[in-house]
Amino acid sequence: MSNPQQQAAVKILLEQLIVLVGPIEFGTVELVFHQGKLVHLAKNEKLRVE
Repeated sequence: MSNPQQQAAVKILLEQLIVLVGPIEFGTVELVFHQGKLVHLAKNEKLRVE
């Protein structure tokens, strides 16, 4: 179970990710961690053409 400090850190991280990634209708967001640290963030957005 995570402690309140970890929960607060996760909340801050999620808020920052929302700002960085922005709105995405279709696609993926990939987070890569190395030794417990976020080292890479990739956003792959798909566009639907009708």
